[in-house]
Amino acid sequence: MIDRWKSYCGGSTLLAWLTLCEAAIWLAVTILTLAGRVMHFQVPVADWLTLPSSFPIFISRPWTLISYMAIHFDVLHMLFNVLWLYWFGRIMLISLSDRQLAFAFAGGGIAGGIFFLIAAAAGYGSGWLCGCSAAVIAVMCTAAIMNPDYNVSLFLIGNVRLKWVATICCLLTFLGGGGNQAAHIGGLAWGVIFAMLLRKGKDLSAAPATLIGGLRPSGKDSSARRSPGRMVEVLKERQHDLQRLDMLLDKIKLSGYGSLSRKERKELNDLSAKLNK
Repeated sequence: MIDRWKSYCGGSTLLAWLTLCEAAIWLAVTILTLAGRVMHFQVPVADWLTLPSSFPIFISRPWTLISYMAIHFDVLHMLFNVLWLYWFGRIMLISLSDRQLAFAFAGGGIAGGIFFLIAAAAGYGSGWLCGCSAAVIAVMCTAAIMNPDYNVSLFLIGNVRLKWVATICCLLTFLGGGGNQAAHIGGLAWGVIFAMLLRKGKDLSAAPATLIGGLRPSGKDSSARRSPGRMVEVLKERQHDLQRLDMLLDKIKLSGYGSLSRKERKELNDLSAKLNK
């Protein structure tokens, strides 16, 4: 089942697990809440996993700046977040990697949480924050800025460019009102800044990856892997893969994703997964 869902997610392990985990955690929270009502006990999910607007309480529960992104109490809230993450995440991965998707999602969620805390401290919010809306908006903005002219086929409407679809989705999100809008603004700002820097050749997600890579111990066969002959072979193979990927992306840009044959779609997914490693 996981492998099949991964194929639907364009071969991305990260996108598959993100969407599945968001849905699975919502189901677990719902079951626990219902069981608590039947058995007359309270499950403190909101207290310990959602982001509080009170800064003193947040200091005692700093993990909520991350955990709040996984908590949904309303089925429609969860469903729209997961669907938008799936749709825009797939489009984002046409030109970017799993690492950049993770950076956009996590960064957008954290930025949204920080904006929520700042707004609450200024008197523009209260209660608690839950859901991955800010993170999804960051992914949405990144996908739209990196692929603005990508054609999205909408039922009864036809092909619409991604930049207009993302704009409408953002407007629908902000129409809700309430204190959570500060979080949405934080996610939007993160996605826009990340994507604009990417277009200028500056990849913010490369810094954490480089740090992690530098902390990783080198294996015993590192000298063999770095031999000049092997490096030349790897570079030639990668250059060939990139050229083929560019050809497929040019076809998508000219005629849309639907113009690809089943074989070409599989090849696109395989190349994306291979180059993301």
